[in-house]
Amino acid sequence: MADERLAAEGTAVPGAQSGRSADPGGPGGPKEAALERAGRAAGEGEAPPAGAEPAAGPGGSEPVRSAVRDDQGVRVLRIARLDRRGFGQAEVERRGRLRPVAVPYTLPGETVRAVLTDWRFKGHRIAAVQTVLERHPARIEPRCPHFGTCGGCTWQHVDYAAQVAFKTERIRDLLEAHGLPADVVRPAIGMDEPWHYRNKMEFTFAPDGAPGLNRLGHYDRPVPLDVCYIAHPHMFRMAAETAAWARAHGLPGYDKRRHEGLLRYLMVRRARSDGAVLVALFAARPPDDPALQAAARDWVARLQAAADEAGFRLAGLYWVAYGGLSDAVGYDDVRLLAGEGFLVDTLGGMRYRLLPQTFFQTNPVQAEALLEAALALAEPEPDMRAIDLFSGVGTFTLPLARKVSAAVGVELVPESVEAAWENARENAVPNVTFLADDVRRGLDRAVEHLGGRVDLLFLDPPRSGAGGKVMRKIGRLGPPVVIYVSCNPETFAPDVRELSAFGYRLVAVQPVDMFPQTAHVELVARLERAGRSSEQTPRNQAPDRS
Repeated sequence: MADERLAAEGTAVPGAQSGRSADPGGPGGPKEAALERAGRAAGEGEAPPAGAEPAAGPGGSEPVRSAVRDDQGVRVLRIARLDRRGFGQAEVERRGRLRPVAVPYTLPGETVRAVLTDWRFKGHRIAAVQTVLERHPARIEPRCPHFGTCGGCTWQHVDYAAQVAFKTERIRDLLEAHGLPADVVRPAIGMDEPWHYRNKMEFTFAPDGAPGLNRLGHYDRPVPLDVCYIAHPHMFRMAAETAAWARAHGLPGYDKRRHEGLLRYLMVRRARSDGAVLVALFAARPPDDPALQAAARDWVARLQAAADEAGFRLAGLYWVAYGGLSDAVGYDDVRLLAGEGFLVDTLGGMRYRLLPQTFFQTNPVQAEALLEAALALAEPEPDMRAIDLFSGVGTFTLPLARKVSAAVGVELVPESVEAAWENARENAVPNVTFLADDVRRGLDRAVEHLGGRVDLLFLDPPRSGAGGKVMRKIGRLGPPVVIYVSCNPETFAPDVRELSAFGYRLVAVQPVDMFPQTAHVELVARLERAGRSSEQTPRNQAPDRS
């Protein structure tokens, strides 16, 4: 429960700016500094006397309804709702019109005094909080000293039970806005321990070589960290040792604007099954010259010693050289410096072999909950034939195959398909097939492989969603049951609308909180086609070539 001492009247943030603009790209500029202070202010303050009235507008008038400018040009904002990023949303009057403004680190119903900056984040103007005047009961003290500066967590100021409730309500509101039933949404599945839950972290190197996470809204300004409450401590130990190593050798971080420097990213994975850790260092060039070779040997020695001291197995250390200008992680030149080079982890009773580039759910506890929810909603039977689109390394396909007569996974990335076949062999699942293909073309091939009959279709698309063409193709195919796993409710809703035109109805939605301390939420949904059976029909029998 929220700490009642933090439930109301706030304290002014020292040194806050009053709306003067500066270069948002300059480190330590007023706008960026104001936003960071807003995050640090999120847990400050003390409660008012019992029965205190809501915060009043200037001059002690009625409670603030939306936005008022005070004598210093600072806005007093009433937070109406949360947006899709988990930011508070208010309205400000500009040129005679009310316009939306995003206010990070706030909650619905709160009244705040804030600086209206010139900074925009994903289309919305940002206001940086100076003082929280009227607080939501769920507001608590953030645990992490980097909260408000680091962009890794944006909801540490929210009591965890309230986080889960907000996520459930967000999905209901979103479905309702798209004309879909909201009453089918079940309460989100939360975590008993919503800290140190991630099994994979990707740290960005600061100019001095210290690994950290990016500032909110900035891809090129990492915040050096001395603690991280969402990473497992053993993973953060690897990051800390790498920081000490980089400083000792004078190795600079990579500047993403100038395209200078050496160290780009540090990826750390941990297997829940045995606690082993895998580390990959992404650098702008390989360790070919003598000085860098010596530094690489020292890196291996330091991390191995740290792992031995902490009592966990170091499964592999990679040096990945990538000289491209793109910010995307590249695997052009991969060198294994130590260890066997892979992890073996379990999910749903299956064993999975994980390399640095393997996609795998980053919250192992909630991944089990997501898989269990998906299989429960699917209600698979032994005589069914199933297809899994966007199948990855088989995390849904393989458990599903054990419950049906035949299953086919379709995945675009060849390396993932190769890993899926290896996982099928490792887990002795003979009745599964994996196809390396685009999902639209691969769906035709999968239907042919199953003899024209599809009883159950899974899909787990990326954040961009499956898209109208894929959803219409599924609708024309007409499987009786569709199970949709989504990591982005914003794209899930329009995808479901596409299926509605083919007679499908949304019968159940189960949200799962995969990322505590953030606004992100995943879900699994069941859709049924009215009046359809699993028997072969002309529409379900032949591949759709559109």
